[in-house]
Amino acid sequence: MLQSWVTQMGAVAIGLVCLYAFIMGTWRERFGAFIYLCAYLLSLGFGVGSTEHTTWYLLVADTFCLFGFFMMCWRARHPWPQWAVIGQLVCVVLEIITLVNVGIRNWSFLTLETAAGWGVLLALLIGTIAAAEARRTARKATASK
Repeated sequence: MLQSWVTQMGAVAIGLVCLYAFIMGTWRERFGAFIYLCAYLLSLGFGVGSTEHTTWYLLVADTFCLFGFFMMCWRARHPWPQWAVIGQLVCVVLEIITLVNVGIRNWSFLTLETAAGWGVLLALLIGTIAAAEARRTARKATASK
């Protein structure tokens, strides 16, 4: 499903943020990047396999991601996993609303789904930047002693 330059740029952004999380993050950011990347690749694989029932495939991938972020933020002191759970919860609720056929328009669904997905990615990026800064501060504190 990477047929337009917009989706290709989105894939590059997802790859860069996840790579940054794998390199600079703690276990929490690495796990979040792994979960997000797996859900993204799962939704891409579902899209290649079949163009019918796309909402069901997105629901499976996003529910997988929601459970992963929920497990990660259970006793987390960091706020970013909670932001990621909220974004994923918005995605899952939107997909359920679409499946129930409440009457949400396709344009509205795609816009809100995309915004929530970017919100989750932004939460992961903010968490990784905070973890890298905390690591840098700890190194400076131990070096000055």
